[in-house]
Amino acid sequence: MTRVSWNETAPLASLEPHEAWLPVEHPLHRPRHGGRQFTALLCAAVFFVVPVLALGLGARPAEFENRRLAPFPSVLDGWGFFGGLGAWANDHVPFRDAAVHGADWASRDLFGESAPFAVEPPKTHAPFVPPAPQEPDSSNTDEQPPTIAGFPKVIEGKDDWLYYGLDVQGKCQPSRELDQVIDSLKRLRAVVEASGREFILVVPPDKSTAVPQYLPDSYAGQRCARPVTERFWTRITGEVGATDLREDLGNAARDDGRPPYYKLDTHWTDRGAALMVERLAEEIQPGVTSGWKLEEKRTTQYSADLPTLLGRSGVNDVQLYSLAPDGERDRTRQSETDLESPRALRSTPGEGMVTARTAILADSYTLPATRYLSATFTDLDLVFFSTLNSNANAVLDMLVDQDVIVVEAVERNLTSGIASVTDPGIVDLIGRKLAANPRR
Repeated sequence: MTRVSWNETAPLASLEPHEAWLPVEHPLHRPRHGGRQFTALLCAAVFFVVPVLALGLGARPAEFENRRLAPFPSVLDGWGFFGGLGAWANDHVPFRDAAVHGADWASRDLFGESAPFAVEPPKTHAPFVPPAPQEPDSSNTDEQPPTIAGFPKVIEGKDDWLYYGLDVQGKCQPSRELDQVIDSLKRLRAVVEASGREFILVVPPDKSTAVPQYLPDSYAGQRCARPVTERFWTRITGEVGATDLREDLGNAARDDGRPPYYKLDTHWTDRGAALMVERLAEEIQPGVTSGWKLEEKRTTQYSADLPTLLGRSGVNDVQLYSLAPDGERDRTRQSETDLESPRALRSTPGEGMVTARTAILADSYTLPATRYLSATFTDLDLVFFSTLNSNANAVLDMLVDQDVIVVEAVERNLTSGIASVTDPGIVDLIGRKLAANPRR
């Protein structure tokens, strides 16, 4: 008898009926779709169809995380297209903000703990490297490092006060050591002054430095951050000659009865911004502020940035001021919201006005100050210093015509080493441009 091999019978086996086609009473019968399969299919349909229908009916994804939504990737990115596609799809799911807020509510109200939005998976265990240069986000213009495991994005303090986690993370895991930061800033001062221009570095303190009384008794990075804070302020004032606003802000808090920082935001109030403008004006033109008159004008509100990082929402109650440099006429204007490219503010000269041609390389702490800068400076140009990463030529061209160059950088942007003005290569660019165009 001839034996038939398995390969020879395989074609016949392929003609056997599917399990689902067998009679129900057959021991090998299996339904094509069981109850669990139908449930899975229904969930998949809801997941994919509902967002499409919502988009068709006009629902749009919300920017609720203090950043822009991820853009649709370009096919020119090569394999990076597929990496960017996931981020775009995740950001553009309708009602994602409601889902995040719902998860936060459930975590806090049902389980009594914070939702885990503030901590991301580890990206590196070594000191982090600044991200590739990119267009800054007008909603949060500080240059951003990646989050490192163990450091929360937001520190939840006493009496519902919130603090930005980078205040601590940047000191414990800096991208540039403090020695490098100090050396770069000393060299920046040297190249500006060698070109015949005045240089001023003004450093707003972190909220955690200026208003530490609401910090929790214990938080991640507490031990390593505190000594760095002390060393930083000693060196930035003693070696670089930075303008230290801590005492001014402390005096304002005692006078006003409230800290000049927002409870739910990482930024300072207009009171702090106006104090910075006053100090700058006095350093550039001593005595010019003697007749200034600052008064409360009106209040408004805008969204706070820190609750969004926790999947929540909150608002800042904003006290705006009028500023009359001559003691009579209020000359304030609407605050600027976009300094991603050079912005010129020009005002008619008058009593109490600073007339020197001045440029400010700034971060987000200068935005509220523009209301008061426009009232007191006659010839002012401003730009985010992060623009040096994306359009250095525009910034360098702006600096050429100035008598005074001011760098405003909040404490965390310097202690973390992520500010572009602490990059030796950027400092060299500025030095060469100014040396080629000295101020006579």
